[in-house]
Amino acid sequence: MAVPGFALVGQLALRLSADGRDRRLYLAQDRSSGRIFSLPRKLALALHRLRAINDGDEEARRDMGAEELRDAYGFLRQMSGMRDEDQLRRKPFNPVFMSIPLIDLAPWQPRLAPLARRMVAPWYLWLLALMALACFMLGIRSDWAIMESYRNVFSLQALATFGIVAPFLKVIHELGHALTATRYGVRLRKGGLYVIGLYPMPYVDCSEADVSAHRRHRLAISAAGIAVDVGVGLVAFIAWYLVEGSYLQVLVGNIFVFSTLNSLLFNANPIVKLDGYYVMCDLIRSRNLATRAAAVFKEARVWVMTLGRAGSYPQAARHWAMLGYAVLGLLYRLRILFVIGFALMPRYLGLGVVLVAWGAIAMFAVPMMRDRVPKVALEGSAKRARTGMRLGLLAALVIALAFVKAPHVLVLPVALDTGGRYQVTARTAGFLQTLAPAGDMQPGTPLARLENPLLADRAQMLEANLDGARLAYETVRGDHPAKAAVAREQVETLEQQLQVSRYELAELELTSGSGRFLPRSGLARGAYLASGEPLGAFLPDTGRARLTGQFPERYVQKFQQGLTGVELRHAGQYEILEISTTELLAIPAVDRVGGGRSYKLVTEVGTPPAALAGQPGLLRLRFEAEPLAAHVVFWFRGLVVRFREAQIADRESW
Repeated sequence: MAVPGFALVGQLALRLSADGRDRRLYLAQDRSSGRIFSLPRKLALALHRLRAINDGDEEARRDMGAEELRDAYGFLRQMSGMRDEDQLRRKPFNPVFMSIPLIDLAPWQPRLAPLARRMVAPWYLWLLALMALACFMLGIRSDWAIMESYRNVFSLQALATFGIVAPFLKVIHELGHALTATRYGVRLRKGGLYVIGLYPMPYVDCSEADVSAHRRHRLAISAAGIAVDVGVGLVAFIAWYLVEGSYLQVLVGNIFVFSTLNSLLFNANPIVKLDGYYVMCDLIRSRNLATRAAAVFKEARVWVMTLGRAGSYPQAARHWAMLGYAVLGLLYRLRILFVIGFALMPRYLGLGVVLVAWGAIAMFAVPMMRDRVPKVALEGSAKRARTGMRLGLLAALVIALAFVKAPHVLVLPVALDTGGRYQVTARTAGFLQTLAPAGDMQPGTPLARLENPLLADRAQMLEANLDGARLAYETVRGDHPAKAAVAREQVETLEQQLQVSRYELAELELTSGSGRFLPRSGLARGAYLASGEPLGAFLPDTGRARLTGQFPERYVQKFQQGLTGVELRHAGQYEILEISTTELLAIPAVDRVGGGRSYKLVTEVGTPPAALAGQPGLLRLRFEAEPLAAHVVFWFRGLVVRFREAQIADRESW
């Protein structure tokens, strides 16, 4: 049959992507726009024959059927319509998410090729392994002091470091993708900026890897950014121990925190549609997993909301897996947003609210705009059923808030009372001479020895004075009774003073019982210690262990109303404790910034203290049950208190 020539078919790149396990993908790429289409086998064959016809293949012209021609023509017309829409339709300004292409990277790839051959090589993985080993050794030697940087992850300095450094680190990250793609012959397209909530983040378009790269090469390209982030984090870890000055240490520590948290929580996480997601898709040989999972989730949600009148529920096992993936991704993003939002929202004089809103946009709005899923059309009874379901869910929520009761639960970090009952202190002021290392001790083992030259000189002076007083007493004892009485009183006074002085000298040496000693870090030989200054902690290997933890003031009333259960988790084990062993102590101090009072919770367990050394636990406290509405009010009041305290703290610091 006569077939008209289609110029568009010559602008298509047809690929057969074989990923093994008899799973083949037929792909077509529009060379003009860069769009990639996944085709049914029948349509891919029709387009292949049509291109052969345009190349003058008469056999393909004879084999081309009318139905194949219609399918191919329909696809080309659809592709042409997409091109016209891109050229004619003006995209609306969207400050939430914009993609700004800046440069065509393909002409630069020949210049990058020598660098790519040198950098994308096994030696980089060996370097990462060596740096990881060095970091492990440094961490052990310093007792992982750098981990203190995580405590200030939401500080203003850390957030400012993130805002300033993140785009530059992202450039290095994207360079890893670009070099790896160049190394494996994948043509780069555009490089530019994603503007997410008015915040710029660089990007590199490596989408041609889907049609031109082998699966293992796609894995390498996707994982390159993760490898770069890990390398930056390891370098920052090592640099933290090498730089001097608190400012540089804080800066490098924040870079380390950003690189590691970004990789663990987002970039390497397969639930988030970033590098880890693409690695997972190629590993399980399931491309476009997020888009298909979102479509399955939407269909299932509509099916539930309309009571089966519209949408559809998953049929095959793979559809159930996609639904689970979509739900897991949604719950993960909600969890991350809640944790970060609860910590940030009250802070920085309202700026925390802006940061949380930006995070919500980046985690929810941007993926929805980037991966649009067609809406499910509802008509008639389906629309009425959805409305009824929404009203029913709202009514069920109101009833649950009013009548369903649940106990208040507080999870409290607790540790051995090393600052109280088990603390070892200097009984007499002096200069430290020896301090026992950490470890198990036998009864009578020396723990610490101090020296105090003033006490030694005073004891010698008292001994000399006592000898003189005794001689004077012996001289006048038989001749002058009155003088003898005065001399006797002086001897007794000097004897008492000498006894006290010798006791103070004896207190300069401390010995242990049976247990484990944990010395205070940072004490050097010759350091002066005042009386009562801590030397460490001694944990007996018998008796009951005493655990303590800071108790939030807003739960004090709940505690006074009564506990209903106490459970301790430590060393991977759970232990139910008697409520009578738990008590609340008020600390005679007031928070200078927030104005709140301080409380300490104390409990005892049957395990000896030495067995719990270095094993902090979590104490789960259950209070009286109240309606869910009371829980919401209690949570909101706590948020208001946190907001006020944060405002006061920010004003004090600014």
